[in-house]
Amino acid sequence: MESPRRWHRAALGLAAAAAATGIVVAVTWVWASALFLDQTHTRALARLDLYSSNLAGALGRYQSVPTLLALRSDVVELFRRSRDPESQARANLLTESFNRLTEAEDTYFMDAEGFTFAASNWNSERPFVGHNFSYRPYFQEAMEGRLGRYFALGTTSGRRGYYFAYQVSADDQVLGAVVVKISLADIEASWTAKDEGVIVSDPHGVIFISSRPAWRFRSLAPLDDAARQAIAENRRYEAVDLRPLDIAERGQIGETAGAAGARLLSISAADGGSAAEYLMVSREMPAAGWTVSVLASTDLARSQSLTAGLVAGLACLITVLIATLIAQRRGRLVERIAYQRRASEELERRVVERTADLTAANLQLAREIGEREAAEADLRQAQDDLVQAGKLAALGQMSAALSHEFNQPLAAIRSYADNARLLIERERHAEAGENLSRIKTLTGRMAEISKHLMTFARKPRSELRPLRVAEVLDDTLDFLRIRLERAGAEVTVTQADRSLRVRAGRVRLQHVILNLVANALDAMEGQERPRIEIAVRESDGKVVLALRDHGPGIDPGQIDRIFDPFFTTKDVGKGLGLGLSISYNIVKDFEGAIRAENHRDGGALFTVELPLLPAPAPVLEPA
Repeated sequence: MESPRRWHRAALGLAAAAAATGIVVAVTWVWASALFLDQTHTRALARLDLYSSNLAGALGRYQSVPTLLALRSDVVELFRRSRDPESQARANLLTESFNRLTEAEDTYFMDAEGFTFAASNWNSERPFVGHNFSYRPYFQEAMEGRLGRYFALGTTSGRRGYYFAYQVSADDQVLGAVVVKISLADIEASWTAKDEGVIVSDPHGVIFISSRPAWRFRSLAPLDDAARQAIAENRRYEAVDLRPLDIAERGQIGETAGAAGARLLSISAADGGSAAEYLMVSREMPAAGWTVSVLASTDLARSQSLTAGLVAGLACLITVLIATLIAQRRGRLVERIAYQRRASEELERRVVERTADLTAANLQLAREIGEREAAEADLRQAQDDLVQAGKLAALGQMSAALSHEFNQPLAAIRSYADNARLLIERERHAEAGENLSRIKTLTGRMAEISKHLMTFARKPRSELRPLRVAEVLDDTLDFLRIRLERAGAEVTVTQADRSLRVRAGRVRLQHVILNLVANALDAMEGQERPRIEIAVRESDGKVVLALRDHGPGIDPGQIDRIFDPFFTTKDVGKGLGLGLSISYNIVKDFEGAIRAENHRDGGALFTVELPLLPAPAPVLEPA
């Protein structure tokens, strides 16, 4: 009777152990699934932040380009003459040049009716010139005075792109729009993570960008008739068959700040293969009209959960074996504990490796930002050095005239000093005093010349401060007095209000005026009586300084390039072509504008516009 009872108790014990093991495995599976899916969720959110920032940076690099182009005076002039074949040819070359500089995919000009009259791909097999894109939302938004933004499949090129457009207007008349198209193919190509997918979808749920080519132009849900009609009206995808992905919803995990709750999805392969499970997190980019989503594979989380369940079940079995065979199985127990430790360390090591990859990516991004800021600082320093070099070159050109200007007073001082000594010996003190007064006047004149030289040669300070334009103009013309006299030039200055003030750097503003006057003298070289007319006035809250010469003027074909670096019409050895380019950047730093044109009565006319500073309030003395 004892033996059957013992076997019965053993059977009950095994049944209880099996039941307990099953419960522990089930609980561990549920707990481990929640834990590892939450970790997958956290990693997916971090990757979503990175991809969103990457996309936002790519768009931010180009969104100001059409605005800057639309505000250029030469671009406005091309829009005014959009029907002129010669202007169209110049516009084609200009868009091609800017497209090459900005590395955009396409840049083109559209008139007020939506017809493209110039494009950077004018010389390609399928140019945009002659096409009407008025049905595109970006053109309609630009015509309303807003920054047009849109993404679509190109109807002419057949390539995907994101479009920025900005209105071109003049004298309250809308002339058209500048459009810049950028390609996101390079960013898409960099999304090569094997354990996750990245998609960008439009408001209708159609996938526009994807790291998985098979998902491209597929919808996240079946499209209703209204959505298909809206897509057809704006021709976003032309004749592409927008089929839905085979997606099965498996649940949702939590809510996150700035992103929708993570969704568990099962997506079937396009070729009929087995379905794969993903955890999808999404974030909207309202400015771009996109929703960015990261689909992280749950294979690792599921395998880790299975491993945890197996480990839990194995632990239960080990516990049962230890309880029944503790004496004989002590060595085996130590081995099992060591195995569990190794498994735990391996799991922790894998988590640390994946965290290290994300940290390295963030550090690389921080280094790139630092390098870009350093490059901008170097560019600013190079501009200041070029201004200083230009001033020193001007001083070198004037050295012979300055030597003559100093030698005359020195010779006169020596003569007056000798005469004064003879007059004192003959006790003619009154006449000797007159000679000494003349010597004092001559030394004062030399000191004034030296003061202008030292002021002009001093390296400019970077900070801006309020300045009276009249004082800066007087100092610059006084400094150039010797060269103007030697050239026999007549300078006429018209300024009704000498109190007009601007915020600028004194030496750099002097450099701009000096460069314009020097260029005017060079343009009139060989004339018997050169004439320069300078006018300073206030207009629409700005101080306008206009300088006109009476030379041959500027070649109309070269006006658009007059401010380009290293462009010069002077003979070899007489200039590097940097003067006007430096002046253009200086005026831009002062939040102003400079333009060149030919005067209707002959000669060249340069106009500098700077924001007007209001006059300081008068100080009231106490009664």
